[in-house]
Parts: sequence; structure tokens; C-alpha cells
Amino acid sequence: MRGKQALTTGEVAKYCGVNFRTVIRWIERGHLEAYKLPGRGDNRIPLPGFISFLQSNHMPVPDELRQHGRTLLILAEPEDLAAELASTARRAGWEPMVASDAMQFGYVFSEQQPTAVVVSSEEMVAAVNRVRRESESQDILCIVAGGDIPTGVSTDGWCRIQWPVEQKRFVGLLDLSESHTQRPV
Repeated sequence: MRGKQALTTGEVAKYCGVNFRTVIRWIERGHLEAYKLPGRGDNRIPLPGFISFLQSNHMPVPDELRQHGRTLLILAEPEDLAAELASTARRAGWEPMVASDAMQFGYVFSEQQPTAVVVSSEEMVAAVNRVRRESESQDILCIVAGGDIPTGVSTDGWCRIQWPVEQKRFVGLLDLSESHTQRPV
């Protein structure tokens, strides 16, 4: 599924376990974003819109669709900070994955190759940098978020934000990462 930009109504129906006519009704009623192909007028559902549809309707996102470039791996303590970061990312249309420790983080990082990572302390930065050096995914957005984190972007490429004060900046960094423009230096 990597590289695919849009799905057919039949593919969406299969993922949702419904008839393709149900998918067409969702499109007609404005519940699901779609566009018509010229000529026959077949519907195509953009992948990001379909993932948002699944998330907003509390439906599971299939693993093969998670790789679309909106995955965020979180390693944060305490647990409620990780939950807040995940919730904010999910509302911004990202698929958050929360690791409970550095070992799990390394495993998930190598298996899922996330688009962005968030950690909550400077000690975790060093651990993530080791994992990044050993993987193919070195060009990813890296964020340190915490209550006592000095804000800004450092020479090591990590964006630092104070949480929860800079929630909007956090979402902005995620949006900037997705737009394929150059990150702030």
C-alpha cells in the first residue's frame, strides 16, 4: 500500500466491512471525502481523508495504511504526558504509537519507521539518536516536549517545546513535517 494516494470505493468497503454502496452513500452525505475520476466518474478516496474518517469514527486503521507518513512514536514519562501528546497528535490527524520504555521504542522505531518522534527528556534524546543512527530513518522530525524544556530548535536538529503551553506549536511542527517544506533551523 506504500505510495498509493487514493482508494477505490471497493477497497474502502473491504477495510470497513461494508458494501461498496454504503461507501458511496457516505461520500454522497459528506461523511467521507472523495473525488470523481474524469470519464466514468468512479470515486476515489484520498488516503489521508480515509484514515481521518476511520479515526473520527473510532474504527481501527489497518497496519498497511499506517505507513502513509503520519505516524508519531512517543516515549514520554509520566504516562499522562504520553497520553496528552498522543491525544493531541490524533486530533491533528496523526497516528500516535506510545512506547513504554526505551527497548520497546527501539523495536517499534525499527519496525514502523515513524515520520516523527517525541520524547520528554534530554536523556531520551541520546537514546533516540543511537536508534536513529542504526536505522534508515534518520530524516525525521524529532521533538522534546516537557514542562521544563527550554524552547527552540537546537543544533542537534531536535525541536524543543514546553508542554502543555506550546500545544499549538507542537501541532504546527507536525503540519510542517508533513508539508515537506524545510524545518525551522
